[in-house]
Amino acid sequence: MKNLPNWIPNPNAWMNAILLLLLIRGISALINIILQMSESLMAISPKIRIVFYFLVLLSPILVIAVVHHWLYIFLDRFFPNSRSPEMSSPQGFFPGLMSWWEGFYGWQAIALATLVSTAVTIIFLPSFNSLSQLLDGWDGVKSFLTVPMLIRLVTIAYLYQLEHLVREHLMSIGSA
Repeated sequence: MKNLPNWIPNPNAWMNAILLLLLIRGISALINIILQMSESLMAISPKIRIVFYFLVLLSPILVIAVVHHWLYIFLDRFFPNSRSPEMSSPQGFFPGLMSWWEGFYGWQAIALATLVSTAVTIIFLPSFNSLSQLLDGWDGVKSFLTVPMLIRLVTIAYLYQLEHLVREHLMSIGSA
């Protein structure tokens, strides 16, 4: 698989994209439950509502970072040969720098993929005529193989491929 051209996402990029989309679906379901349970609290003050919405908007960064951290602890324990030599093992209970980077990058990838899939769907698929129908793909457990979801999958895979190429380039510069 190392012989693939750079413009084709590698298998790790596809795996990251699929896992990120599945994780975001879980986060979306959890956020919907939390929003339904906290409606009475948010009715008290508009300031609480604004702060709460910002926390909800940024919460995927924390969730992705924690999942990344614990996933690599699991992989290090049961599959120690899966770690690349240039990455250090995760330490402790709280996520490290690379886990926070993955959380931030995953959040950016989801945001950009949502924008791209929305634009492509609005432009090329006239049957989706409202934004609420496009965003329904994130609610609940619906079919994973919808056109917007496939567009998101491809977009996220290419973003992870871009990150991989940038890391390779930076490591080659650093070793030279």
